[in-house]
Amino acid sequence: MKQKIVKDLIKILFLFGGIFAFFYVGLQLLSEDKKNSWLYSGDEAKLISYEQEIKLGNLIDEYLIDTDETILLQNELIDSVVWAVRSRLEKQIIMSEYDYKIVVVDDDLVNAFTIPGGRIYIYKGLFEFCESAEQLAAVLAHEIGHVEKRHSVSKLIKEFGLKILFSIVTGGDTILLGELWESTVSSAFDRSNEKEADQYAMELLERAKIVPTAIASFFRKLNREELDYNENMEFLMTHPHNNSRIKASLSYETAGNFEAQDFDIDWKRVKEALK
Repeated sequence: MKQKIVKDLIKILFLFGGIFAFFYVGLQLLSEDKKNSWLYSGDEAKLISYEQEIKLGNLIDEYLIDTDETILLQNELIDSVVWAVRSRLEKQIIMSEYDYKIVVVDDDLVNAFTIPGGRIYIYKGLFEFCESAEQLAAVLAHEIGHVEKRHSVSKLIKEFGLKILFSIVTGGDTILLGELWESTVSSAFDRSNEKEADQYAMELLERAKIVPTAIASFFRKLNREELDYNENMEFLMTHPHNNSRIKASLSYETAGNFEAQDFDIDWKRVKEALK
């Protein structure tokens, strides 16, 4: 009887050992992207504190400035426009953990992007492309959506893993800051992240008394000028496709008492200041 029990236990151990070995070997054969998609469930940002995220963003920001990867635009009028749009939106952000830093990059690309910790970069080319302060606000609201939903840090956790990010935050592997920067600007958020940021943007625009249809007008101009896709420009990624984003913006229902308040900004003067 005892011998039979021992044999059964040995069989069970071999069975579970074989299953464990199978999955372990299989996991090692997966690419890093596949591993991360299996290991992380979509709540990756919860694995890192706001304080750590903000410190990581500060390190990336310092890297960009110190290595001349990003040249900032020096223009008082543009700074005042950013302040006006930013302050109106920021007042309507509910319970934010971030102290936003929004700067303009001296580059003609039609783009904007965010890094962890509330750092948003707007390219000069975006100002030249936008037809109004409302369109600029729509883009900025979208980027704020990525920040508040912690999409940037989630993306970096998926791509690099927690161990590497913690090593960078604690000062042990700052050489990888360049790779984090490249990943931030060269890879897209997934479709669900883009949709979530768009929805957040429309709600934020409404609270700030800015027409949510500014998103639709922005993407319509992208379609007219055939700028609807560029793999190096986060906001121009078709995730989801431009037409569905236009439809979502046009079908968004504001409250019955909603009344838009125009910006007191001479947009023609803004564009002239960029020449």
